[in-house]
Amino acid sequence: MTSSSHIKVSAYSEEPVACVGSSFNGLSVPESANFEVYKHKKNGSYLLHGESETLDYEGKSSEENDYLIAVYDPNKKSVELYKSPYISTRVTSKKHKVYKGPAIKSTGLKNVAQRKALGEAFGTKKAKQALTNLEKNRIDADRLQDAEFDIVDTVQEGAAPVKVEEVTGPAPQPNVNATNVEDVYPLDNIIPQKFWNYIRVQLLLIDPKPLDSFPSQPSFVSSLLPRLIKNKDVEKLQLLYYASLLAGVYENRRVSEKQALLTRLQNKPSETLIDGILDQFAVSRSTKVGKSKDKAFFIDPQNEDKLLCYLFIALLHLFNFSVELNPLAKDLKLKPLKLVGLFRALGAIIKSATVAEAEAYGIPKSAAGTYKIATLKVPFKMPEMVRRAKRR
Repeated sequence: MTSSSHIKVSAYSEEPVACVGSSFNGLSVPESANFEVYKHKKNGSYLLHGESETLDYEGKSSEENDYLIAVYDPNKKSVELYKSPYISTRVTSKKHKVYKGPAIKSTGLKNVAQRKALGEAFGTKKAKQALTNLEKNRIDADRLQDAEFDIVDTVQEGAAPVKVEEVTGPAPQPNVNATNVEDVYPLDNIIPQKFWNYIRVQLLLIDPKPLDSFPSQPSFVSSLLPRLIKNKDVEKLQLLYYASLLAGVYENRRVSEKQALLTRLQNKPSETLIDGILDQFAVSRSTKVGKSKDKAFFIDPQNEDKLLCYLFIALLHLFNFSVELNPLAKDLKLKPLKLVGLFRALGAIIKSATVAEAEAYGIPKSAAGTYKIATLKVPFKMPEMVRRAKRR
């Protein structure tokens, strides 16, 4: 007498979510190796490229050898099936790889750098002088971005203010009667109370590499983390982790599926936290499978600004309500006009760093005038939305 069990198929997807790779026996792939899969727009075939410090991995799919990956749910005794391409992979050594193309090309150098090197080595006096003049006149992108903050302030001075009640903005409702700056935007209005239990940071206090546990690693995380761990400030560590998560979601705001977002964040945050953030800052859309873990969404411009405002409030709490804007603009790849506009929508005051502040922040005194700081104070004044004045 034999026993048998029945397993039902709960879902089937034609759209691949994974691929099956194959190489020679005994291959050990290091954890540091990175892989990317590309799909051909016309014929639907797949290409795999990966690399580690010493090896390259190249593969191409075959139409005849598709696989089905089954995800088994033991509670429901059911499986979800996903069609997956089979990719035969070839491994080559970088050291002995034969590169195609002109032999004169220098590895890792752009065309401009190659031309400059040739000009300096073999050019005439006139050509060398032209290269020197070009270098002198080159624009420093970082210094130009600092100057942008001053340009933004100049534009704001010629703009007409509009009361915030007249405009629906992305900022949460402030407590205008607050006597303590912490109560203008209370933390419970930024992070729902039920989510605090899912931000587990106790292990960071003993982790030799705590930064690796964060969903994203902008400079504000690395600058604050050592001090918070030293002081064993668990609540601030939770807030820093949540700010890191918001920054990670913003960085990956073009991703449209929850599972893909979790993968981009290396599955570090709790799925409950991701669900809460998507419910708050994204617009849901239906999917073919309909499972919660395959939840599809998109973050429209209004929710994008809302997410940034909540992130900025978290940073204000973390940095004693005084946030440096120049490094934050680089972290988030935000233009100064938008960054300043959102902080002003929160009611923050934007000003240049004083000489003392420049010294405290470790920046040259000569750069203090272009180094901007956003500060939140009480008594709180309702923010004014800015509208460009009409030309006369």
